[in-house]
Amino acid sequence: MHEDCEEVAALWQQLRRFPSRPALWLALVRWYVARGLVAQAGYAARQACRMDPSLLAQLQALELGPWQDPLAADAWLGRVAPADANALAQRFSDSLAQYPGDWLTWLYLARMQDILHPQKLADTESAGHELAQAQSLEPMAGESLHWLGVWRLSAEDAPGAIAAFSRLLDIRPVRFGSMMYLGEALLRVGHVVAAQKAFGRASLSPNPDFLQTLAARVYAHNYWQEAITVLNKALDLRANSVPILLALAKIQSEVYALADCRESLRRIHALSPDQPEARLLAAGLQGRMGDAKGHLLTLQSALAAGADPLSRLASSVAMTALYHDAMSSTEVADLHRSLCAPIEAAVQAQTVFAMPRSPGEGLRIGYVTGDLHRQHPVNIFMLPVLMRHDRTRFKIHVYHTGTMHDEYTRQAQACADHWREAATLDDAALHRTIVADGIDILIDLAGHTASHRLGVFAMRAAPVQATFLGYPHSTGMSRMDWLIGDATVSPAEHGHLFSEGIAQLPDSVFCWAPVDDHPLPAPRGSDAPLVFGSFNNAMKLSPKTIALWSRVLHALPASQLLLKAPSLRDEAVQSRFIDRFAEHGIGPERLRLRGPSGLAEMMQEYGDMDIALDPTPYNGGTTTLQALWMGVPVVCLSGDNFVSRMGVSFLRTLGQPTWIAEDSDAYVSAAVELARQVGSLRSGRVALRSQMSTCALCDIEAYVLHFQALLERMWTQHCIGGGRVLLAAMPAHA
Repeated sequence: MHEDCEEVAALWQQLRRFPSRPALWLALVRWYVARGLVAQAGYAARQACRMDPSLLAQLQALELGPWQDPLAADAWLGRVAPADANALAQRFSDSLAQYPGDWLTWLYLARMQDILHPQKLADTESAGHELAQAQSLEPMAGESLHWLGVWRLSAEDAPGAIAAFSRLLDIRPVRFGSMMYLGEALLRVGHVVAAQKAFGRASLSPNPDFLQTLAARVYAHNYWQEAITVLNKALDLRANSVPILLALAKIQSEVYALADCRESLRRIHALSPDQPEARLLAAGLQGRMGDAKGHLLTLQSALAAGADPLSRLASSVAMTALYHDAMSSTEVADLHRSLCAPIEAAVQAQTVFAMPRSPGEGLRIGYVTGDLHRQHPVNIFMLPVLMRHDRTRFKIHVYHTGTMHDEYTRQAQACADHWREAATLDDAALHRTIVADGIDILIDLAGHTASHRLGVFAMRAAPVQATFLGYPHSTGMSRMDWLIGDATVSPAEHGHLFSEGIAQLPDSVFCWAPVDDHPLPAPRGSDAPLVFGSFNNAMKLSPKTIALWSRVLHALPASQLLLKAPSLRDEAVQSRFIDRFAEHGIGPERLRLRGPSGLAEMMQEYGDMDIALDPTPYNGGTTTLQALWMGVPVVCLSGDNFVSRMGVSFLRTLGQPTWIAEDSDAYVSAAVELARQVGSLRSGRVALRSQMSTCALCDIEAYVLHFQALLERMWTQHCIGGGRVLLAAMPAHA
């Protein structure tokens, strides 16, 4: 026994001197395995493999369980309250009674005490006996506080994480990883300036692998310029690294630095001509250029060539199809079903849940989203709802699957009875969490967009599941019970296009209730030229849209067209659209092309147009409502599915049916008729905002009441075992 005790203490002492020696870590793995300390063995195995990847086969032969999976292994240390925390604490205590020189088990015990008695370790001046013992034995200065901070942050205890990481600020050399996590924790509590300083410290690292990780982390919080700077530093340290170039190209594509992205892809191609991720990024550039058809074909080819049907690529195919103006609504719906079928076939659906609640007992509503931040459309439309939920009738759970936290995220968190940080949970773990919470109605706010967790819905995590706001189309999933829409975007006669049952709100499915103030721009001068406009992204500018808008410009030869989109900062994209309009006889002098700007600036730029033109088949959503709010009338073309009927929903609710066209000829006529009224339009911005603010399109109080009533109807339908074909909109006064 004495020799065993000395052995583990000696190993940790040697690791203090030689922390990168894999043989020492391997010996430690075997020591832990022999004593049944599997979690500790997994930690040591990860370090051994990091030092020497050739040890992987030996480590796998030791049967350590899921030691390589960051969501398993010892991930319970980062949970709020592991079910067996008391038993684990006792086991660690018993082990330490025999082996008091075991640093890692002291650290694990400190974390258990942190969980069981949070007040004990909350004081940063008196850390507690267990943590003090761990610190006295740690192989590297600050290692104990680092891990304690990481686990606290994972367990949604940002203040506790800050307390741990802040004590590392005076340790030399600077712990770069700790500073990265400190930055994240500070952002969670709204200390933005301090977070930026912490990220700045982390960026001093000379390790290109760490810098790549740091770039991903800071970009996840929308610090994209800083992320690009960090990746360029990593490339200076490791020139021609394909992984770093790929990370850089991805960010460049996402922030529409398209020329830079093309250069990064050129460098990748020279180093690795068959790199599959680079090919997909190149396909993404087609979309950024506004070529939805070409983008879709490339994505479908990649999927057909053997890509995992459960990958995010399938959702990229689904979403890109919404922009394709040569696909019928039935073809788009069938494509969604075919893409979702493998997802549902791959998992077993949950069938047994807690006893049903009656509507009067208070429903547990769960929202799954990663988009409650800044000016994301989901945040724009959902935050006002969260702020007004009747929490005496509903218990609100938010499963936050994103990584970005800002003032809007914190506002949303304050509106929830329970908030779960779920970005690090895989689908199975998130599913278990939701089921354990006893959610009655689980609501997807992403559809097939980037942050979706449709795999969780495929497993069925609640008795009733619905999709809402985040995706203007059926998901294609049979286990999604309801799509929440309205009688315009999801009418009963379109039921065959939906895999879900249709649950209709009165008026419009979207309600405009901005949380930020946007003053009306100054009126345009009487001698200013007539300007049509669109602030929609480039993929919405489909061939049919360009042909239609060209007809409008030909009908009014003195008019101009203002186009503003993130892609239009790129000269190649500008040239492409100039060429597309030239094919219809519209010269470049008729076009005003602008790239992106900040939200406040963009809202004022609506003052530079007189009439907004809605694209087809993918209508404007947020942009249409922004235009109307800034006093700009909008002409829209009525289509035959959700995505092409959003404009109709808005304008019907606003009480402006003459701005809605049933065909292309009527669209041109509506635009010409509005142009004849340009003088009154310019002086009527205040009146249009007043009309909008007093109609159902902006009546957020009534909207939330109707939404809550619809949730209760959905639950009642479930309780009586009714079908899920249609919950028709109740009259707005009901």
